[in-house]
This record gives sequence, C-alpha cells and structure tokens, in this order.
Amino acid sequence: MTAIQFDGQQTDERILFMITPHRFAHYIAITKLFFLCAVFYSILIFISYTVPVMQTTIRGGGFVLAVLTFLAGFWWNKRVYTLSKTYITDRRIIRFEIVSPFFQTKRALFWNEALKAKGFASNIFYRGFGIGTVEVQPHLSEHESVKVSDVHLFEDIANYIDKIIYTFNNERSEVANFKPFVPKPRGQRGA
Repeated sequence: MTAIQFDGQQTDERILFMITPHRFAHYIAITKLFFLCAVFYSILIFISYTVPVMQTTIRGGGFVLAVLTFLAGFWWNKRVYTLSKTYITDRRIIRFEIVSPFFQTKRALFWNEALKAKGFASNIFYRGFGIGTVEVQPHLSEHESVKVSDVHLFEDIANYIDKIIYTFNNERSEVANFKPFVPKPRGQRGA
C-alpha cells in the first residue's frame, strides 16, 4: 500500500490500511434519499387536491423540485462516499471527511494519544451486513475521539488498531514491522 499517499503524510510514514465507506451504506443513503423525495412529492400531490385552481402548477413544480432534490442529493452522497477516507498508519489514524461542497475536515490521533479502539454496529441490519463504526478514543477527552462510520469488518479493524496501540505502548520499535491489514474475513487472511 505504499503507492497511496494523503495530504499531510509525514516522511517515512507507512500506510497500513485505508478505510473507505462501505458501498452498501452508500446504496442505503441513496434509497433513503429516493423515499424522502417520493414522500415530499406525495405531500405536494395531497396539497394540490386542496387547491384545485393551482393543481397542475403544484404537481409540475413539485415533480421538478423532487427530481432536482434527488439529483442534488445523489451528487452529494456520491461525493461524500467517494472522497471520505481514513488512513491507519504506523504513527496515527487520520480521517478526511467531506462536510460541505467546499470543505473537508481532517482529524488525526497519534498512537501515543490513543487509549483504545472499539467497533460497534448502529443497528442489527447494519450488523448483518458487517457495517459499523470504529471509534478510537484518546487518553484525555471523549470529545476528541476519531469516529469512522460505515466501515466493513469494523470489529476486525478495531482489534487491529488495539494491537497497534498495545504494541506502540509496550514495544514502540515493533510498530515499524506491523503488516498491513488484509480486508478479508477471518481465516482467509493468509500471510
């Protein structure tokens, strides 16, 4: 994974794994957007029955507005799910997240500041598809943790990060020998 680079990468900093949002979570977001636009249009159809004089205008305008909302939401979701990335390196975890069409946030937590990592699913549906959140908590403040959502193999990645933190705290020189994370199910991660 040495060909991958990110903004602010330090000299000789090795990337052990790059986390991108799970594709299925992107599909769920698009589906939610579609249903939101359909409900919005249905409400406008219902309103058009109460105002018969402007019924055609409300229906036409509502349809155009619903389609434009869907297209804008589709573009936004594609941008967020394509450009949001998190890197696990031999020195830190760093998350790049798109927060507006013009800005992205960058949050880093160095291993000497990290206390532990945990992985959890937000609901049983996501757990069934192996999608969850990885949270790396610092020593000092709970509000400064790095949360990465829509992660595939979230529990395995949290365990991997815990191993990095443990190794960093006990045998710091061994972190340089860490192998990159292999994103395969348990038992299929050969050497």
